[in-house]
Amino acid sequence: MPSFIEALEPPYSSAVAAELSSLMGGNDREPLLLFRTLVCHLPLTKAWGTLGAHNLGRGALTMRDRELVILRTCFLGGCEYEWGVHIRIFAGAAGFSSEQQMATGRPDVSAGDWSVHDFDVLRFAEELHAHSRISEELRAGLRAAWDDAQFLEACEIAGFYHGVAYMANVAEVPLESWGARFPN
Repeated sequence: MPSFIEALEPPYSSAVAAELSSLMGGNDREPLLLFRTLVCHLPLTKAWGTLGAHNLGRGALTMRDRELVILRTCFLGGCEYEWGVHIRIFAGAAGFSSEQQMATGRPDVSAGDWSVHDFDVLRFAEELHAHSRISEELRAGLRAAWDDAQFLEACEIAGFYHGVAYMANVAEVPLESWGARFPN
């Protein structure tokens, strides 16, 4: 039986080609393997793409906070594919050092040189992953920096990327040739 991705090699139908172009921001780059996998369910992909675009656009969180939540959630979900894509595309722009980038992909994230706030954001992703809630201590620490909209968005982003991890892992999306790999 072919994998999800093998069934979606070019040439694409016009509907699939249009959705892939939209997901890639209208540029002519080859679509990400995850996107090529998801379009086997086009209605889901359209809805997913709308929320994904919001998450990576002008959301309530800073890019750095957003990427800390995404990277840690992807690592905790065992999704090397998405972790590696975000390391390559967003980690530099979010201001992470090489050491910090690699720390997000290790069991003990404390190895990175983190600010108190960064470490709280990483703990936020870990506590959500483990318990679907956060401790009062962590809430109080983040409350100094986040308003209600930022808390809600951080929860949604963690949930969205948990779902991405599920889909990429179940579909066995191959790693992008240029994507980062989890550190050893």
